[in-house]
Amino acid sequence: MAILNMKRIEILGLQKDRKNIIEFLQRQGSVQLDEMNEESGHFTSIPTASTVTQLDKYGSMVDSAVEVLDKYAPGKGGMLDSFAYRKEMSTTEFLEKSKGVDETLGKCKKINALYKKIQDSRVEIARAETAIDQVRPWESLDIPSSFKGTADTCAFIGTIAEPLDREGVLTKIVEVDPEAQGEVEIVSSDKNQTCLVALCHKDNAKTFEQALRTAGFVSVSDATKHPPKVRIERMEKKIEDCNAQIAEAEEAIKGYGDARDDIAFLRDYLTIRADKYKVLDKVSVDDSVFVLTGYVPEIKADDLKKKLENHFDIAVDLKDVDNTSDDVPVAVLNNTMGKTMESITNMYAFPSHKDIDPNFIMTIFYYFLFGLMLGDAGYGLIMIILCLFVKKKYKPEPNKRALVNYGLGCGISTTFWGAMQNSWFGDLPKWVANNLKSNDPTDFLSVHHLYWFDPLQHTTRFLLLCFLIGILHLILANCVNLYKMSKHGMMFEGLVETVPIILILIGVIPLVNSFIGGGALAEIAWTRPIDNMIKAASPVLNTMAIIGAIGVVLGPVIIRIKQKSSFGKVAAGFGGGLYGLYNTASGYLGDILSYARLLALGLCTGVIASVVNQLGATPGGGQWFIFIPIFIIGHTINLGINLIGAYVHTNRLQYVEFFGKFYEGGGNKFDPLSAQSQTFVFKEEN
Repeated sequence: MAILNMKRIEILGLQKDRKNIIEFLQRQGSVQLDEMNEESGHFTSIPTASTVTQLDKYGSMVDSAVEVLDKYAPGKGGMLDSFAYRKEMSTTEFLEKSKGVDETLGKCKKINALYKKIQDSRVEIARAETAIDQVRPWESLDIPSSFKGTADTCAFIGTIAEPLDREGVLTKIVEVDPEAQGEVEIVSSDKNQTCLVALCHKDNAKTFEQALRTAGFVSVSDATKHPPKVRIERMEKKIEDCNAQIAEAEEAIKGYGDARDDIAFLRDYLTIRADKYKVLDKVSVDDSVFVLTGYVPEIKADDLKKKLENHFDIAVDLKDVDNTSDDVPVAVLNNTMGKTMESITNMYAFPSHKDIDPNFIMTIFYYFLFGLMLGDAGYGLIMIILCLFVKKKYKPEPNKRALVNYGLGCGISTTFWGAMQNSWFGDLPKWVANNLKSNDPTDFLSVHHLYWFDPLQHTTRFLLLCFLIGILHLILANCVNLYKMSKHGMMFEGLVETVPIILILIGVIPLVNSFIGGGALAEIAWTRPIDNMIKAASPVLNTMAIIGAIGVVLGPVIIRIKQKSSFGKVAAGFGGGLYGLYNTASGYLGDILSYARLLALGLCTGVIASVVNQLGATPGGGQWFIFIPIFIIGHTINLGINLIGAYVHTNRLQYVEFFGKFYEGGGNKFDPLSAQSQTFVFKEEN
């Protein structure tokens, strides 16, 4: 729940230990290294770009091999297996396993070569099939297409680009030259062309050929010395051979399925080495020593220094830095709940040193809003069961555990709000209670009113409840802004800027509650005291709203008076305050109205779920064997669509309405050198 302070670390070590120290820092994952200092005197750097390029090339080769294996010999693991905890590996085990990377790389080359053979064979098949398609119209021709005639005759083999019979071809020849004499045999004809063989006496060849070509005749372009049928048979044999080669190569690829783990390790090994060599380019070296600098979180600095000094002949210096500088990287530390929000915050902007870490604060309303938008207890229970199953079976690592906990929090909130609205897979309890015969409210929950309110029956109350939630959310945002400003020594300005707005937001609560009119808050006994308290405090709260409005107008004036500004600037501040009041009223009105999306998405989920139930029950007049498949398919689609909607719009309320009041972002995220491995983690070593 805090932005960590940083220390600057400077390391001076022996040249011979340079790579080992870099590898040690990589396994620790605690230091973000700087670029080499250009003013480091006689120190220089050792270029590593060519090595990194070669490692990246090998990495691409391995990636290609993995894609081929996934296609022909897919692994047995399912989607949820990605949450499994990676196996631990000591440095000794890593070095031992690294001895086999050359052999594994050779396997990757063979896999890629086999796949290239498959691709080449497919190209040959496509080429042969195209050739067959071109020759197929000539299949009945029993002479070679290159046949030119006999001692006394001339032969012309080719096509005319229109459908004709023998009479039609001869007619076109006569129309061109009545003196042209010859014979024509149609080999085949379709809507695009006519394939034919024309014969004439040699004495008449020139005249006949001229007439034939004028009629649109074109000789075959790929004349061969064998009849077309022989060529077709040859191409079909080629296709058969290529298919056999493909099958053989596919079987060979499948034989490398057992090497999948070794290939995965090789990919990690290459990634780790490439990252190491990228860092080595940042190290300042001379003939005997090297120097590197960077940043380390203060809470890890002393422990890291101790480990380095215990393992190497090295000098480590830790220095304080200005943690308000934009050049200093930013790292955050959160508890279990706060970690669930880190990915959401980072999608918007990483916090800067001027901010406070918003992740834990977000959880106060985030899950509340998400659950109200999805709003179905049945869907929430599915999310809870799935997340608990993943946590129990796979015991995910911290980052993946945060994702699972995020889903669990959303599921719990969704279940709560679904129960409050009597939404269990829509109106499923009503259909079950009546054996799919009708939708009369005779189920146990409805009869005993074991829920808060029905959104469809109390839509206006639901909408105004959403506005009330929005007001509380905006009040929290302004409280956070006040705390942030106080941390930066701006307590007075924070009070002047935020307290009037908070007073206004609190002051409009009675107005909202009066619109609800004994609805959402007075619906059941356990919230009725809150309703009564708001009504009793209405005069005070209304006064707070008026005071807040006055505070917004006078705020700029008070600040200018404190700054001992001139009378003109103070007067201008009053005008600015009036304009600020207008902006506050219009801006916050728009913000509050934005929370109407809680109603829209909440109703959407429930209504579609109820429609799915009705569709399942209607076709068969209440037949379970029809209802169940429609129920499963329909609710799966509804859950998927509305999960996305709830996720997007909950984030939107955080980014625009909540973050917009206090959060700046734009921090330089702490990016330490670490072992980027997908298959293993290094064991912690002393």
